[in-house]
Amino acid sequence: MDIQNYRQKSEIFLSELDKEYYLHYSGLKQDLNISDIYDRYAELFSFNNFKLVREFGERSSAGDFKRFSYLLRFCGEGLLENRAKKFVDLIGEQEARATVNIDGKDVPFRYSEIMLSNEASKAKRDLIDDRRNEKISAELNPAMLDYWNSLHDHAKTLGFCSYRNLIEFLKQEDFGKLASDMELLLKQTGSLYVEHFGRLFKTEMGFGLESSRKSDFAYFRRAEKYDRYFKKEILVQVFKDTLKEMGIDIDRQPNIILDVEDRKNKTPRAFCAVVRVPGEIYLVVMPRGGQDDFEAIFHEGGHAEHFAHTKPDLEFEYRLLGDNAITEGYAFSLEHLMQSMAWLVNFLKMAPDDAAEFVYFSNIIKLWFCRRYAAKLHYELILHDESPIAGRDEVYKTILESANLMQYNRADYLKDVDESFYCTSYIRAWIFEAQLKDYMHRKFGYDWFSKRKAGSFLKEIWSYGQKYSPDEILQQLDFKGLDISYLISSLIDGLKRKF
Repeated sequence: MDIQNYRQKSEIFLSELDKEYYLHYSGLKQDLNISDIYDRYAELFSFNNFKLVREFGERSSAGDFKRFSYLLRFCGEGLLENRAKKFVDLIGEQEARATVNIDGKDVPFRYSEIMLSNEASKAKRDLIDDRRNEKISAELNPAMLDYWNSLHDHAKTLGFCSYRNLIEFLKQEDFGKLASDMELLLKQTGSLYVEHFGRLFKTEMGFGLESSRKSDFAYFRRAEKYDRYFKKEILVQVFKDTLKEMGIDIDRQPNIILDVEDRKNKTPRAFCAVVRVPGEIYLVVMPRGGQDDFEAIFHEGGHAEHFAHTKPDLEFEYRLLGDNAITEGYAFSLEHLMQSMAWLVNFLKMAPDDAAEFVYFSNIIKLWFCRRYAAKLHYELILHDESPIAGRDEVYKTILESANLMQYNRADYLKDVDESFYCTSYIRAWIFEAQLKDYMHRKFGYDWFSKRKAGSFLKEIWSYGQKYSPDEILQQLDFKGLDISYLISSLIDGLKRKF
């Protein structure tokens, strides 16, 4: 194997793959042709290459071991995806073409998710949710079951007892330790969640958690009463102005392409497509009004700025591979400006009382998500063990409901799962961001977003791509490593203090 040629082809493959995802999920292209791309680069993902990369890593020096571990993860995950590529295309195309009938009118399945967040009527939301779940059960779940069964089978062909075991090896993470940390989070925030989330939910929605569905959360989070501040028309400019305060002018970054157009089949879930690092990055959002839009553009903007500032001479593995908890942590650093009173007052011109109220609301939303992802990790550890996947729908419902105290539908037991235990990247990113925020508050103040020195600091750590793990970066900032206590404290303090 010519390892340098392998790396070069891998970078081209990732570029074409992300461009395909961008075109499809931005609504510019209906078909998703992942299979064609994998077919052209099939040699990258052979079992023989997986063995060879693993052997290279085992024989490498300490300085090169990390690069090979990143490359091995890429090869292993790519091998699985290559074997399951027909299901990826099928699922993407089914979802893009799917419609749900609401009051006699066929509505695109993806757009129906936006309808949930804008529908004030509980009865109408339940109807939309029912139609979505019927569609998922009847048309999407069969292909998703085939997809996950395929990944589980291929994990065993690589010599691992389960999909969980394989991904733990590839990511070099201890999922059991992380699950224990999140159990602690659930325990220490349980009464806080019931008191604060439960009370505000009933006040805003008019009914209690015992009568709620997860689909009701979409409307609750939408927070329409704050729309006068979170206007669709100012979304992009506020994002740009915030970056400028930190010394970053996105209008002078030709490597970041902003896509904020409204298209019929554009996914409502904002995303960043990293086609070339740092040369071609797409920041994709579908503005529809409300605070969620602002969170989305700042989160995905965090990804975009991270990769746009990555040093172009870094090795391929450090620019495009590595630990995704790093880029997610940087994304949360910008997204969580929604929890800063100073930012809300300065950039959105919120009245101080409204800003304090919104910070409280935003921290409650964060608590909901952290508890949800603690439950997702618990569920996925069960889903991806050595037992059959079919029939885990009741397990999904029970575990998620125990954390959020809302009704979850069994139909989502496969759709509400990301590849390669990506939930662990989000969880570790939240922990990383809580500690990074603690450092930035101490070094630059609570208004760090208005300091060019803070911007310079971010540009410096962004420049290393994903070469270093969260633990390594935090150790450079005088922490011992990832520490769940910072996240738990930030959740508790977020409902008691005003920043």
